[in-house]
Amino acid sequence: MKITVLPVTDGLTHVLADVRQAGLQHADTDLTVIASTLTDVTVHGLRFCPDIDACLIPPASPVPGGAAAELAAFRVDAEWFRMNDLQLAAAVLRSRLMGLGYGLAAVTQAMSKRYAPDFTLLPLTDTAVETMVVVPGAQSEEAWPARRYIAEGRTDATRLARPVFDSAKAAPGVLKAIREADVVIFAVDERPEFTAEPALRLPGMRDALTGTRAQVLTVGADRLDAETRTGLGGERADERLAELLAEAASARPDDGPTTVWG
Repeated sequence: MKITVLPVTDGLTHVLADVRQAGLQHADTDLTVIASTLTDVTVHGLRFCPDIDACLIPPASPVPGGAAAELAAFRVDAEWFRMNDLQLAAAVLRSRLMGLGYGLAAVTQAMSKRYAPDFTLLPLTDTAVETMVVVPGAQSEEAWPARRYIAEGRTDATRLARPVFDSAKAAPGVLKAIREADVVIFAVDERPEFTAEPALRLPGMRDALTGTRAQVLTVGADRLDAETRTGLGGERADERLAELLAEAASARPDDGPTTVWG
């Protein structure tokens, strides 16, 4: 059974845990995780992809005296962005590879070898996309990274800006993973304006979701407006996710239990 989950953010890792627990106890299960790239951010001149990192890097706290802690101690930039040494190391490598001309999909594939997850991890887009939130400033409007806006608890956005979004496309393999899946789970986190809604505007995304042969399940779709929910379609899972995945798995031959993600 092929399962595709998207667009996963660092606030939706519990959905992955539910998928692992409920639907991945069959040897033929193939899981593809499509991580959001729509709130990626540049800090200290490095490219951070927090949603990719949340899917790939084990949770860790900053090490006293470590590189991340030392950067924070300088208090010169982005105090609102918390990182640990693992995330910092990932950003250094990611920035170097992207600086050499590699797309984010190729970079993510290369970095996945470090942790060897038992799933395919794809970025939502292959190019750097950064959501900026325009807020009132002391004398004029200011553009803040979405990550800063969320971290500082602001609620006074006047508009959103994504400078390169109009030219952004789904990363290689993303639309194929949706079209060829048996089950697609479209998950919506608490800030759909930053992730789920723009993800649906990527070229080919709606067609892939509405035209796939897969059973489409949604989690958190009530956070979308009525028109978007209707256009997306699918069956609301939420509290029934485990039940629906078990039903989908039982419809296929059982080759015995396996452990996915170790």
